[in-house]
Amino acid sequence: MIKFKLNKEEELFSKLVKMGEDLKTACDSLKQLFIGALNNEDDMINSSLIKIKSITERIAMSREETLSIIYGGAFLPDFKEAMVMLTQSLYQTSSAIKDSGRAISSRKPAEKCLVSMRESILAYLSTINEASERLVEMLSKLSSDINEALKVGKEIQMLERSGDELKDMLISKLYSMEKDIDLITILQMRDVIFFLDDILDFMEDATLSIEVLYATLKS
Repeated sequence: MIKFKLNKEEELFSKLVKMGEDLKTACDSLKQLFIGALNNEDDMINSSLIKIKSITERIAMSREETLSIIYGGAFLPDFKEAMVMLTQSLYQTSSAIKDSGRAISSRKPAEKCLVSMRESILAYLSTINEASERLVEMLSKLSSDINEALKVGKEIQMLERSGDELKDMLISKLYSMEKDIDLITILQMRDVIFFLDDILDFMEDATLSIEVLYATLKS
């Protein structure tokens, strides 16, 4: 079992866990935003957008603080590289969450499209929420047991693959309606789907940074 003990490392890992917790909250708000969009509830859309904006701004600040700790600490170069990669992946996840929210709320998509894609979109969001829970768990374990963190990372990677299947299904369903809905809706929902895919992709990148760290420690 590989453990980390130094105070500077504890401060770093605490910051990373906080970023993960904020990402989970942002994912919860994103799901509420989509429910508002699917049900045509403007108040829910607006309140969720405000929450996401606030959380992503907080994550951006945490990113700067975390990078300052990494670059200012007496860490080994390989450790720094892995931690920078992890921090950037968490920040990019938050950006994808914000982009997803903006894309779905920028205009009201065609009703037929929303009705047809509703269940698949909600399933996609549930997968993202589950991955965000695993992300917090992975980051929480990183300071005490990297082997356990790696195991949780594998679960996130499996969820990312499940998300890819849902993405492909949604894209296929979207283009099957090409003759029945307006082009702007097609383009809008395509962006929405790709931004949702980005969320899981960046979460997977976070798991890969821990694999890089583990390989460095074992070499």
